[in-house]
Amino acid sequence: MPFITKILPKQGENQDRVYVYIDEQFCSSIRECTWIGMKLAVGSSITCDELKTFEQNFWKKLYGIDSWKREKVRIKRVIKWFSKYISQVNVIPIGLGVDSNDYLENIHSKEKGAPDLSIRLHNSTIEIIALEVSGTEKMQGDDYWIRKDKIDYIQNHQERDIWIVLHYQLPKEHFVWLKIIYNKSYLTKVMNIKGGDEYYVVFTKDAEEIKQSDYFKDYILAKLSNY
Repeated sequence: MPFITKILPKQGENQDRVYVYIDEQFCSSIRECTWIGMKLAVGSSITCDELKTFEQNFWKKLYGIDSWKREKVRIKRVIKWFSKYISQVNVIPIGLGVDSNDYLENIHSKEKGAPDLSIRLHNSTIEIIALEVSGTEKMQGDDYWIRKDKIDYIQNHQERDIWIVLHYQLPKEHFVWLKIIYNKSYLTKVMNIKGGDEYYVVFTKDAEEIKQSDYFKDYILAKLSNY
């Protein structure tokens, strides 16, 4: 049975990855935070294909099917918000699996952090904004945690107007909209999720990125007035 024979630490430009060798042959580089949660070590029995599949599905399995279903609820509520308050746009699902109720285990987005929805002019491919949907069922505390890869995606795609919306169902349904600043350097915190480390950026309720629904609605309507 093949087994891990060598693990090299992060190096060069890829400071957040480790390099894994199986039977003395290089197999894959893996994000350090994911590697910690995988709980493998030199001597662990695993093939290269099994290792790659384990990494690809690690976070999906960690969060589980229930989390996947709750994400679908958030996306549906955001779409309903648009139909109620800004009905003159089309809301198009563009994220992987957004328009499906199935749990897609071995299928992944081409780029981590890509948005879920494209807000477009009616009967047009013209995108007004793109929208990443996140949040939790119940609001905890008074600050907001955003995964770093979502912010990285926005800052790496400045040609698009990308927002983040957080949806909370309890204690009372509400939406929080975030406009990430393209050239701002954000500090990250490591949060352990069920044994896996993930990088987050914490926003306080008075952060300049935080916008309420009235502001967001006016922002969209102002953009629509240009067409």
